[in-house]
Amino acid sequence: MHVVLRSTGRLLAGLFLVLLTSQAFAQAPVITLQPVSQTNNVGALVNLTVEATGSRPMIFNWYFNDIQISSFTNGIISFVISSVAETGNYTAVVTNEFGATTSAPAVLTVLGPPLFTNQPSPQTIFVSQNVTFSAAVLSATPVTYQWLYQGGILGNQTNQTLTLTNVQAGQAGFYSVQAQNQNGTTTSFAVPLTVLPLPPPSIRLGVLTATNQIQVPVLYTANSVETNISFSVTFNPAVFTNATFFPERLISAEDSEDNLTRLNLARVRPSALPEDAVVTIDESQLAQGRLGITIHWLTNSLPPGESTVGQMLFDLVSGQTNPLAGLLGITNLPVPATFAPAISGTNNMIINVMNPQLVSLGGFSLNPQTGLQQQVVTYGNPGNAFVENTRMIVDGLGFDSFTNLVRLWNSQGTLVLGVRSFVDMGAIAPTEVRQALMEYYVTDRVTTPTPIYTLLATPPVVLPIPPGVTLTDVVTRWTNGLVLVEFPTSPLYRYYIQYASNVVDFNNGAFNTSLPYMLGTGSRRQWLDTGPPRTLTPPTEGSRFYRVLEVP
Repeated sequence: MHVVLRSTGRLLAGLFLVLLTSQAFAQAPVITLQPVSQTNNVGALVNLTVEATGSRPMIFNWYFNDIQISSFTNGIISFVISSVAETGNYTAVVTNEFGATTSAPAVLTVLGPPLFTNQPSPQTIFVSQNVTFSAAVLSATPVTYQWLYQGGILGNQTNQTLTLTNVQAGQAGFYSVQAQNQNGTTTSFAVPLTVLPLPPPSIRLGVLTATNQIQVPVLYTANSVETNISFSVTFNPAVFTNATFFPERLISAEDSEDNLTRLNLARVRPSALPEDAVVTIDESQLAQGRLGITIHWLTNSLPPGESTVGQMLFDLVSGQTNPLAGLLGITNLPVPATFAPAISGTNNMIINVMNPQLVSLGGFSLNPQTGLQQQVVTYGNPGNAFVENTRMIVDGLGFDSFTNLVRLWNSQGTLVLGVRSFVDMGAIAPTEVRQALMEYYVTDRVTTPTPIYTLLATPPVVLPIPPGVTLTDVVTRWTNGLVLVEFPTSPLYRYYIQYASNVVDFNNGAFNTSLPYMLGTGSRRQWLDTGPPRTLTPPTEGSRFYRVLEVP
């Protein structure tokens, strides 16, 4: 028994010695050789090295300006400098199972021609306004600048920014800048300066918002010579009450707490009117739903172009719930819509129709029959004028997870290719509320589109339909409250779906045409009448008749 115990004691002592020995070698990384800062030219080979002691295995991760360089995972990195953009701090993080440590930064300074990090931006201004172009470069050595106009040198324009004052029409064109250091010269992109003629004075109402109160901005397009403007706002007194005009200017101590609360302003607003602007309100026809506003000032400082001169505020009459029923507009009573001094012998102001406005946006859903993401958009006409056509402009669609561009499938055209699409949805009467089904093609069928909608009132749009052949093999079926039209197609032919509300119109050729057209594939295709914007109104069973026009 004694021997066994002694043997056991020796065994425990040996295990303790092994444990102490293993603990002596269990070590977090310790860097013994730091990477060295260096200066190199573009095109040179760079080698950075770090060494460390500690328990194996050790993993080396390199970082450039705190961003991991995934292609290097050992103690040495080697690469050829491609541009001065690789100037910066390089560090290594060494890791094992007992910890991690970070090297001191090695600063790589790259000598090469300047690299633009901020290019000049295109600019659009009115005649007599000022404009500024700016740029920024990356360079390890001092930089000088020279601005160019239409490729030629602009005298005495050698700053990093270019400011032009009192610009005239003849200064429109393309501007660029050269940046030069001891290693070379780089020229920026040439960007356009567009100089617009001074606009004729006009006035319109902006987008209505309804929170605790109704708020509508008054938007005035100035010519820059005005020293006073006057106009009247008309509304339906059975819907709106407590009409107030709140000028767009700096809030002062004299502004009543009630008006500030109604305007939902707890901050200073940018001043659109001159500081000495005086506002006179004519309430003589308030009971008839008309409020007159006159604004005058002594300084000639209203900038050309459109700006907000004030906000119309209303409360809903008790029992009213629809702010789109307010029949808003600009009128000539009790105060005429004029400006002064006159321009070209007239002081009549252009009164623009109030644009239709969004009411609500439905959620997105995937239509299993079409494979399209779709969204119901509800919009209405809050103005007192009949809008001959509503144009829905769509921005901000971006890309899906496959990096393919999300497309507005029922787009009738584009204002900017790949960026701004539009759909014309026809006329809308005052106070009318309508719905449109917007359809989007998303290649991954998962990404949710992110449309930004803008509605405009435009003149009526009539697009010529090219001559074609009416197909005879067309099948129409009423399904799930919608109409399905099916027809044969030939590759790359265009197919226009036309419809009439009754047999008489159908036989007389009084058709409406759905846009956009469909492109043939060589097989039978299906088209679903989902109402606006494909057709002017939702389909009703038995009261809509279709034909398909085939166009080469």
